[in-house]
Formats: sequence, structure tokens, C-alpha cells
Amino acid sequence: MKFSIQRALSYHDQVHHYLKDMIIKGEYQPGERIYEAKIARELQVSRSPVREAIRTLEQEGLLLIDDKSRITVYEPTIKDLEDIYQCRQALESLAVALATRLAANETLELIAETLREANHQFEIQSCGSANALLHLNTKFHDLIIEASENIRLQKQLLDLRSLTFFYRSKNLEKRERSFDIISQHEEIFRHIQERNETKAAESMKRHIEADLDYLKTVLFPSFTENP
Repeated sequence: MKFSIQRALSYHDQVHHYLKDMIIKGEYQPGERIYEAKIARELQVSRSPVREAIRTLEQEGLLLIDDKSRITVYEPTIKDLEDIYQCRQALESLAVALATRLAANETLELIAETLREANHQFEIQSCGSANALLHLNTKFHDLIIEASENIRLQKQLLDLRSLTFFYRSKNLEKRERSFDIISQHEEIFRHIQERNETKAAESMKRHIEADLDYLKTVLFPSFTENP
């Protein structure tokens, strides 16, 4: 991957973005060990912004640092996947119920526009569509979470944000799966428009359960084949 440092942003932010992108895209494999000095040489920066970026990614859960200061890329486990998605189910079901009650018409239009753009990207299948769908998927959930107006809930989901994005990227690798996700989002939005809190929450719960089931088959096929 070609990458060059820009002076407009802090080195820390740029290195953080670069490393996160490498992890999400699988350029750094789960469990792979990475080295501060090597990254600094590759990006032609000092080790200080690299160290800061690594600390940030450790806080986000995408990098692990052991007691011997060895740095490795987050490696999914079925238990961690289940824990994260159980939290998401509980929190985002509540978020969508609150959003259904509280969201202004302007917010509903933003969600509708996000769905329209997702359908457009799905139909045109351009070289950037997969990445666009990933970000539109995230935006759909973010708009609902923000519309809940529950700051405590938002903070708890923020703690899971980077790992959620990591798993979401694996969830959208196949075209047929993207179609299912868009359809589920449209169902959730329909209930929001109807101001039906119960059905919106139930749809969100099923949607996240479907994500979990799919990710298990993708990331842990031997486990799902031989439970």
C-alpha cells in the first residue's frame, strides 16, 4: 500500500489512520507482530507519533501489547465476537427505540439518504463500492445512536466502535451479504418512520443477531461446522 505523510494533519493522526486501515483491510494479519521502528522507517517519521498511534489503537482494542512490550494485531475469538455483539444487541436495540421516539424529521431524511446511497452503491458495483458500503453501514447505525440522545449509551458504544468497524468490514465482503444488510436496514427504518419502538427494537436485535451468525461462519467455519 502506497502511503505518504501529509503536513496538514498531525503525524499521530496520520499514522493512526494508516495503521488502522492496514488492520481493517487485513494488510496486517490477526496475531501478526508489528514493530515501532519498522513502521517509523516505512513512513519516514520519528518513533514518537508511531508510539502514540499504537497506544491509541491499543485503547481501541485493535492492537495488543503484552507484558514484554510485544505488539500484535487483534485476533478475533468466538467468545469476544459474541461478547461484542451481545453488547451491541442490548445497546443498539435501546438506541433505536429511543431514536424512533425522538428523531426529528431532518434525522429521518438523513437516514433515508444513507439508505438511498447504499442502494446506489450496491447497484453500480464500482471499484470503491465495497468501501463506500462499509462507511454507509456505519453511518446508518451512527445516525440512530446519535438520535437516541442518550450520552451514556453513546459512550459505551464508542468503546466498541473500532472493533465493531473491524467486524463490519468482514461482514460486507460478499455481495449477497451486502444485499441482506441493506434490506434489514430498510426494515428497521420503516419501523422508525412508523414510530413503532417495539418493532424497531426487535428488527435491530434480529439484524445484529444475523450479523453475529454470519460472522461466525466466516471467521470460525470449523467451529460452526462442528459445534
